[in-house]
Amino acid sequence: MKFVQLKTIRDIVMLVASSPATNVIQHLASNGEHLYFVIGGTLSEVFLYFVKEKEPLEGSFITYHSYTGDIGSSEKIMTEPNINSFPIIEIENQDILPSEILEKLSKL
Repeated sequence: MKFVQLKTIRDIVMLVASSPATNVIQHLASNGEHLYFVIGGTLSEVFLYFVKEKEPLEGSFITYHSYTGDIGSSEKIMTEPNINSFPIIEIENQDILPSEILEKLSKL
């Protein structure tokens, strides 16, 4: 697995907004930080695109206004024209990212 740390939450939203295959952002609280990530890749490699935040994002959806470029959050899906709503998938427990990898990510 390869890791790609993105600079801001805007970057991960833009990645998801431009992807024909991925339309959700996963969230995992780990080591006092909040990882927002998307798993992607090719047939031979897996990539974890992620952003670390100190505080969790509010709401269940990240919204992206494709006309203005504004990014926000919402508790409900937005159905207005030009606004995309990407669900934040809350991970309670997982074994995709072992503790060694989570520790490595916390040092990045």
